[in-house]
Amino acid sequence: MRRKHGPRAFAAALVVAATLAAGLLAGCGSGESATASAGLPRVPGADSVPARPAPPLQLTDYQGRRIDLAKLKGRPVLVAFLYTHCHDLCPIVAGKVHTAFAHLAPGLKPTFLAVSVDPAHDTPASAIAFNRRHRTDGEIDWLLGSRPELERTWKAWGIKPERSKSDPEDIEHSAEIFALDPQGCIRALYPPDFKPARLAAGVERLASL
Repeated sequence: MRRKHGPRAFAAALVVAATLAAGLLAGCGSGESATASAGLPRVPGADSVPARPAPPLQLTDYQGRRIDLAKLKGRPVLVAFLYTHCHDLCPIVAGKVHTAFAHLAPGLKPTFLAVSVDPAHDTPASAIAFNRRHRTDGEIDWLLGSRPELERTWKAWGIKPERSKSDPEDIEHSAEIFALDPQGCIRALYPPDFKPARLAAGVERLASL
């Protein structure tokens, strides 16, 4: 997979974050100062972005459950855009997520949603196999769907996966992790090279917001 996670791609992700933030600050940062509401109180290991409500995300997961992000309140949520047949970056992210979760008490573990960027090949069976292979069963919840369903989600979140021109089995995509607080507000972005211990510390910080 030739992934879009260099400086140019991350700058684009921040532009998307700023665009989504416009006019959406109401309801984010409650209980904090005006300064904190406009920008995140520092989350360990993450890049701060203006606090704003997360875009819509309603998909069916690999276990057949309908997931509505708007209803996942009360604990931090992490959202990433990955695919189950990826052989380099996605497994690395999964391995670090597993390590990060090991640093957290059961009650502090966030919901991790992996939205498919490969509707043609991501299936419940491939999601189960991925989680078994990378020890993320019960840690990564894969969200699947038809191409039209997923394209609506990609657009809402500013994600533009593309088939590699040199290898159609590879998908180029942004791999930043969106970090949401318990109120459903995006508070930070974790780059693909995040440190597991810092992600764990960031989740604890988010849980306190």
